[in-house]
Amino acid sequence: MGIMFEENDLGCSQLFNQPPSSSSSSSSSSSSFSSTTSSSLTHPVSPFVLLELRLRVCDEEDDNINSAAAAASAAECCGDNGIVLVEAWAMVAPDWPHIYTQICSSNSRLLRIRAERAVLVEQSTYFRSLFGNFRESIDEVLAISWDIAMFCGILQFIHGGNFNMDITNITTTLQAATFFGVDAAFAACHKWALSAMSSLEEAPIEVLNYLPMIYLTAKEIGVPSIANLCAEFLAIHFVEAVSWDGFTGLPFSFLSACINNPLLTVESEMQLCEALFKWHNKNEEQQCSQTLVESDLEVFNLFKKIRTHLLPLGFLLRQLNISSNFLSNKGGICAQYPLDHEVISRAIEIACSKSDKTKDIILKMSPDELVGEVICLRLTKYSKVLDICECQQVTESILFLSAVHAPASWACQGTCLSTNPDQLSSDLQSFGTLQKMVLSGCWRLKEEKLVAWLGRICPNLSTLKVDHCPQLQFSMLLALSETCRFIETADFSLEIDSLAENMLSVISYKIEYPWRGSCDALKKIMRGHYSLSSLKRLFLQGRIELTDKELFFISRCCPNLQAIDLSGCRRLTDTGISIFIKAYSGMQSISLAGTELGPNSTAAILSSFVINDLDATAISNDNICQLTKLDLASCFGLCRKDLAALLSRLSRLTHLNLENTNLDDASLLMFRGTSLEQLNVRETQVSGCALAHVLALNSGLRALNIRGCKQIIDAHQANLSEKDTICTQLSSEAHSVFEELGVGRLSLQELKVGWGLSDLTFKTIWPCLPSLKAFTLGIGGRLSSSCMVQLSALCPALEELSLAFQDLYGTAIPFVLKTLLSLRTLEFQCCMNVPPECINAITTGCGSNLTSLMLENSAPWLLDIDVCSLSRTCKNVIHFSLSGCRQLTAESLKNISRGWCSMIKLKVEDCGGVTSQGATYLLNSCKALQSLSLRHSGRGLPRAFISDAASLHGGAGSAQSNGGQSCERKKPKAV
Repeated sequence: MGIMFEENDLGCSQLFNQPPSSSSSSSSSSSSFSSTTSSSLTHPVSPFVLLELRLRVCDEEDDNINSAAAAASAAECCGDNGIVLVEAWAMVAPDWPHIYTQICSSNSRLLRIRAERAVLVEQSTYFRSLFGNFRESIDEVLAISWDIAMFCGILQFIHGGNFNMDITNITTTLQAATFFGVDAAFAACHKWALSAMSSLEEAPIEVLNYLPMIYLTAKEIGVPSIANLCAEFLAIHFVEAVSWDGFTGLPFSFLSACINNPLLTVESEMQLCEALFKWHNKNEEQQCSQTLVESDLEVFNLFKKIRTHLLPLGFLLRQLNISSNFLSNKGGICAQYPLDHEVISRAIEIACSKSDKTKDIILKMSPDELVGEVICLRLTKYSKVLDICECQQVTESILFLSAVHAPASWACQGTCLSTNPDQLSSDLQSFGTLQKMVLSGCWRLKEEKLVAWLGRICPNLSTLKVDHCPQLQFSMLLALSETCRFIETADFSLEIDSLAENMLSVISYKIEYPWRGSCDALKKIMRGHYSLSSLKRLFLQGRIELTDKELFFISRCCPNLQAIDLSGCRRLTDTGISIFIKAYSGMQSISLAGTELGPNSTAAILSSFVINDLDATAISNDNICQLTKLDLASCFGLCRKDLAALLSRLSRLTHLNLENTNLDDASLLMFRGTSLEQLNVRETQVSGCALAHVLALNSGLRALNIRGCKQIIDAHQANLSEKDTICTQLSSEAHSVFEELGVGRLSLQELKVGWGLSDLTFKTIWPCLPSLKAFTLGIGGRLSSSCMVQLSALCPALEELSLAFQDLYGTAIPFVLKTLLSLRTLEFQCCMNVPPECINAITTGCGSNLTSLMLENSAPWLLDIDVCSLSRTCKNVIHFSLSGCRQLTAESLKNISRGWCSMIKLKVEDCGGVTSQGATYLLNSCKALQSLSLRHSGRGLPRAFISDAASLHGGAGSAQSNGGQSCERKKPKAV
């Protein structure tokens, strides 16, 4: 088997047919670079050499290992001198792993491997040099100071075998291959790296942990092929690597190689930018001031790789504000901001322009910028998601330019690609792996050319989000049926205007079927020409142009829908909705909030979404609806009888929203489901005992909204029928809703409550609060200062806090705002005695993470200096609302425009003289505004303010006004 245990040097020599070696132990034969002595030349050089490695540091016995048994199974035992002899050829045998395990488990002290000098010289530059020029060339025994397993692996490569390589030992294999100069080991490492990294569809944490070391080792020893494979792997799996804990510890050279790799795959340019900022900020903290200046230039060049023209407008504005602060503090250590101030300004100018300036950008670019494809979307053969949400500068020119094989050559010709996309049919690439497109807020894209681009570039697209794109009409859905036949999710939603209460209400009992029309499209629909059989989820929230006719088209084109959102589509009638519902039997999610839903639709739901076709009046476990989500908020056409009939069949619901409906206890108690995760019964007539009964059945509830439910105050005053024995029994036996929350079965993440919450009931519900992330306390509820102080301790992960109609006297609220550092949304509505110390608490506590701040009729003492302090410290605020602050002047509006230039929604009402000097500078700075409301805050707005706003912001929005004292600006088509 090529292995034995040696008794003495004589026995060893006789075994291998060699004369006894004059050299003693290998430990005394250290490597020497002296010339060969004359006395050593008298001994003939053997064709074999013994390569000696130390197995153990000392000769102490290991009682836990039976060395005799291991030796007996391996070879004949000749003595107890502790030296194991192995033939080198045995390492390429199939049973070598078993032999190696036996050797390591023995008590032997040394391992000697008998190898042919000629083979070593032929395959290894180390041995070739050693045996040719050094004194050790005639030694019978050579000491090798290397890891035993790795050296055995090198010998395997030398003798034509294969080493068991994996991610944990490839680094040491490369180091050993470099030291011993074995080309076969290098080739095996490259082959393994290529095979292993190309076969991984995801990036496991174990691979990411070893990847930087492999890269650095390959670069250090001069193996660029493996280093390039590491950089390519990280580039392909960059999205997964960003969430990896070791991302911020990546070496700069490795990160730079990844960013420069042409296969860098990201979902959006903002994702890449945020990842680089994450890495930069972490490394900046660890660097000392002496080395920071030296690395500034390299970091600045790395950030130049970001395609600034493809960043969302709001993100650009925030970066512009930060870079301006850096420029104003040039005396500091960190005066150099990674993103170039001029580049950001130019990108913002392009994003806010009224016309398409893509062609002008191309013509002004340098050859280096064209080759770098700075305005092309990052699309690779590995792309799965492309997200350009809120990138309103993106046009068809950019889309088509990103998909051609040689974008630089097309750009150099100055060709406006969006004018005639047909000429590019032979040059367009197809990205079969691209499954999700997010184009939210890209209002410059034209419907016809977008459909053509999607059909050619994304043949396997499954998810399309074009919400907040009012220029894209319902007809696009029909066009997609011809180009993107694999779409499963389509989102065409628009923002619902909560202020528009005078919406058109339509009542109709007769629908005109489309085949009676003469439109060619209708005929094609009826003939099945338009078909999206793969579409399962369709979101049309806020599409007020939808009528019963369009709804009928959807039922014919999309036969396999499982989820539909028609919230806010008030032109839909009860009859039209009922006809639509009858076309489906497997619907799982329906959102019809704010529609004219009535008895016809209720009957359609009861008759269509049933597992077994049984009598609709029967109540059994087999005769239930398949719906898991139902949203009927503000559906005033539903009577209590309809609601009771629906809830009696909806036992599989996980999300139920019946806000502002005619729901009462008798209807709610018909619900017998046990899978609810979200329940909203705001502004209904349900009582505490009925809610307690439902909560007791649904231990998985995560979100509960019971604001405005006045009947909760007294569980025994429930509005129950005397004839209903079930309700009467529950009225006398069930717990109150707060007692049920205090049992401890629920772990809420969102709680909105009003009537009935007091210090006593608040202490009762403590067990369900530790995981709370959103808390709203409205009218009818009241907490003392002592209970309010405990809020931060009970809910340390709270992200949203909303208080309405509360008396906030004392130091409790400032303390809460200082300690809740994860807070992202803060709202005070009509609160009394809000202390001025709250401003300091916000700026020193939760302000850094706030994105939404609302102070409505709650801070009449607010001054200009307070607004200035908020705008300087709460840099991430994009939604800001002020009302009732009559001491403010025009300086506050200037501070808002300077500090919050990335503002999306701004509301200022009844705030003294805020607009007494106009608001043009606000529009010039806050270019990302989507909603602006200025009411009763000073006579300073000119009559042409609305037209000026539309001119400055291009097609990004429209405006409404009421005289000279108010202005509301909304997204187009949503007004």
